[in-house]
Amino acid sequence: IDPWHPVARAIVTHPLAMRVIVNRVWKGHFGAGLVNTPSNFGKLGETPTNPELLEYLAQSFIDGGYSIKALHRQIMLSRVYQLASSDSAVNTARDAGNRLYWRANRRRLSAEQIRDSVLAVSGAVDPTMGGPSVVLTPAETRRTVYGKVSRYKLDPFLQLFDFPAATISAE
Repeated sequence: IDPWHPVARAIVTHPLAMRVIVNRVWKGHFGAGLVNTPSNFGKLGETPTNPELLEYLAQSFIDGGYSIKALHRQIMLSRVYQLASSDSAVNTARDAGNRLYWRANRRRLSAEQIRDSVLAVSGAVDPTMGGPSVVLTPAETRRTVYGKVSRYKLDPFLQLFDFPAATISAE
């Protein structure tokens, strides 16, 4: 018996779908995708900075049984992921935007990362997994992923750190 629904099979067998997934995982790790327009791979979007790498990772993802975990591992064990953020005048002159990934980009922490780190360092984090969402009060020690997000009144702490509005979709 074929476990794949026909629509799922049509999506998964389309070569563009694997490139999109790989690009979004890459973007999650590096802050920018190999194609810097993740929602537009068509003629109006940017061209990949490294099309060979994008193709290699997409094929590797397919060969790895569509395992997102294996894809994360492959990227995180790569030399480019482990680079320092040190600057180089020669490299900056050739690629000021670092689109060729010759160094690691510094990135801001998200509200969730900051709050969870403070809870972990203080030893107050509640490691319980699952369960209902909670209102993020200063006394609440559950991880931020369990925080209640209102579409109408966003939590002030999350707003402070540019949490996206819950009333619009984001890529």
